[in-house]
This record gives sequence, C-alpha cells and structure tokens, in this order.
Amino acid sequence: MKHTLLKKMLVIGLLVGLLLVPLMMIQDVVYERSAYRNQASYSIAQSWTGSQNVVGPLLVVPYKVHRSEKYWDENLKRYERRPATYESQFYIAPQKLTIDADVKTETRKRGIYAVPVYHGDFAFSGRFDPAELDELIKARDDERFELLPAYLSVATSDVRGIESQPMLSWGGKTHEFVADAHINGLRSGMHAKVGNLKPGDEAVSFSFKLSLRGMENLGFSPVGKSNTVTMKANWPSPSFMGRYLPTTRSIDDKGFTATWNVSSFSSNVPKILDACATKSCSGLADDWFGVKLFNSVDVYQKSDRSVKYGILFILLTFVAFFLFEVMKGLRLHPMQYLLVGLDLSVFYLLLISLSEHMAFGAAYLIATLASTSLIAFYVSNVLRSIKLGGVIGGALLLLYAMLYAILGSEDNALLMGTLLIFGVLSLVMIVTRRVDWYAITDSMSGLVAARRGNGDEVPRHG
Repeated sequence: MKHTLLKKMLVIGLLVGLLLVPLMMIQDVVYERSAYRNQASYSIAQSWTGSQNVVGPLLVVPYKVHRSEKYWDENLKRYERRPATYESQFYIAPQKLTIDADVKTETRKRGIYAVPVYHGDFAFSGRFDPAELDELIKARDDERFELLPAYLSVATSDVRGIESQPMLSWGGKTHEFVADAHINGLRSGMHAKVGNLKPGDEAVSFSFKLSLRGMENLGFSPVGKSNTVTMKANWPSPSFMGRYLPTTRSIDDKGFTATWNVSSFSSNVPKILDACATKSCSGLADDWFGVKLFNSVDVYQKSDRSVKYGILFILLTFVAFFLFEVMKGLRLHPMQYLLVGLDLSVFYLLLISLSEHMAFGAAYLIATLASTSLIAFYVSNVLRSIKLGGVIGGALLLLYAMLYAILGSEDNALLMGTLLIFGVLSLVMIVTRRVDWYAITDSMSGLVAARRGNGDEVPRHG
C-alpha cells in the first residue's frame, strides 16, 4: 500500500504510451492525404505543365571538320591517308545576360486539392561576342573548320509551357524561334537561326520575349559570363532555391521582388560548356537558381506539425488531472484518463478533415472548441464541479491558442515550442513546490488501508 501513488503514476505513463498508437495512426492519415495531394499535382502537370527551368540563351555554332585520317590498307600492306569529315558544335555563352520576369500566379484544383501554377512574361536581353570563335578554333589549329549557320538556343523543362510564338531581335534583324533547343543533352526548348558568323565579327546585341507557364517551381541557369535576373511575382510566400540566393529581395502580403547577380566565376557553366560538344550539356540544368511557390498555409504540413505536439498535450492534461487528485484528494479511474486522451487525439483528425474543406484557421477553431467543450463537460460531471471543468477547458483553450501561434511561425516554431514546454514545466514546479509527496503518499496509503480494513468503499469521483 505504500506504493499506491507510484502505481498510479505508472498506470498514467502506460496510458500515455498507449495513446501514441492513435496519434501515429492519425499521422499516417496526414501522410496519406499529402500523398494524394502530390498525385493531384502530378495529374495537373500532365494537362498543364510541370516545373520550369530555363537554360539559355546559348549561341550554338555548328561546324564540320575536314581532315585526313591514317588507316591500314590490307592490299598495299601499308598505311594510307583518306579524307574524313566530322560534325560538331561550338557553344558560346553571352557576355552579358539580363532577364526580367513578371510572374502571375493562380491555383488549379483537382478534387479538393489546390496546386499553385503560374504564367510568366520574360524579357531576355544581352550581348554575344563571336570573337570567341577565334579562341575555340586556335585551340584546334591542326584541323580545318567549315562554320555552318549559327542559331540561338533556349532550353526549357517542358516545351508545352511556351504560350506564344517568340521572335528574336538579333543585331537589328528579326528571326523566328522554332521548336527544339538543339543543345546536346537538352532537346526541349526552341532555337532561332541567326546566319553565318565569322571569328572577326563584332559583338551582337539580342533581345526576345518569352511567355512561359509552369507549376510550383521556376528556375534559371546562369549561362552568361554576367547574369542579372529580376523576378516580380504576386506570391506572398516564396522559397528561394538552387545554388545562388537573391542579392536583394522584398516580400510582403502582395508578393515578392527578387534580384540575382551571378558571374561565371561562381558557376560551373564555363567547364560544362567546354565539355558540351563531346559529352552533354545536361549539367547546365543542374547549376541553377530560382524560386518555389511555397504554400505557407499547406494544411498537411501544419497538421503534421500539430500532431507532433499531441503527446505533449495529452501528457500536460494528465499531469493536471493527477495534480487535482493529489492536491484535492480526488480519485480518477484510468478509463477516465483514457477517454480524455482519446478526445485529445481525435482533435487532430477533426483538424485534418475540416481543413481540407475550409480555411485552416476556421478548421482549427472549430476543432478546438469541439474538443475542449467535450472535455470541460466531461470533467465537470466527473469531478462534480463546473468550476474545475471550466478551469480545465480554459487551460486547454490557452494551450491550443499557443499551438496555433507555433504552427503559424515558420522561423520561430522550435523556439516557441521549447518556451511552451519550459513554461508549463515551470508552472507545475511552482504550483507543487510546497507539496510533501511523502506525506501525501502515506496519507493516501493509510486512507485506502483503513477503508478496506473496515469494509468501506474507497470514495471515487465520476
């Protein structure tokens, strides 16, 4: 009988462990619904377009190499020479590349799932220097080159996203883009022929506009020796991604504006272009920067984060009940603890299901009021005290309000959660600082033993 209090604490601990099972099942539901949302994104991408990464523009100069090759003549039994011709390409990066992007976003739905998509108007401008052909040709001075008509190429992840016919302004002349990027390893996109180039030609300025649509992600590869990309969009929660962060950025409730300045000294583009002709230019798509249209009100992400606090809420509620038992001389049955814990668990299931059909804040409010009202009603009847029921309900409302603040904070969630735990622990320690646990244990054991020795029932509440 001396260990009555300890046994009760062990039973409460087992109940907390048991309630981990429904919480894990609810978390599985969150993952499952999130997977359905991802399937909806894939389905929309099939009929719309997927994420876009723009590579280019690059100046591509096809050429033929004429040379003689040595071969063994079996009839003459000696080496002979014969002419051979090979075709390849030179890739020239722009000396300067400027991209101005104006992006308009909207949401597309598949069932109950919404996915952000965008329409972008891009203005490209810059300058190419054909004199770079001198260096490329001199590096292989043992070969004779025949330069073919060059073209300017732009690769995109999904060519279906090009909404209108782009026109290229090249040295004062206009050329039409046609499909296929014609870049080794990057076929999807477009190209425009610019005619024959010679090593001694002067630098040429270019410009063109591109209307491009995509979904969720938008990226650029810094193919120029000097790159400046400015993006303006009406999306309030961007997530900047890739190898380079914006030099400047401004974010508010109406959208964001960001500017990237990237030079060839900080990128891998020069090395990749050197290997383009013999290998592949696909590495250009891996060296990129851009933005993801991050959905800061993603209900599944917030629901997942809230479930992780579930065991803490259950533990705090059980601690409050246990303190009522100890300090008020009450007795609660483990089944009553279990029912309250299940109600706290069902709160998260309510939150997930409601948030799929309404704003997350409204769903959170309804789930909170439903859960705390039921617990307050139940505790009032169990403890036969409306006041104690109201105290428990009010404390839970305060905890849920603090949890909502944590869920809404992207940068300070860990700090706020830690402060919440520390604050509650401090409160419990302050409230119980003068409690004589040995005296309470002895009195509880003595009371139970006396009642049972006299054949009396031990008083219970509820």
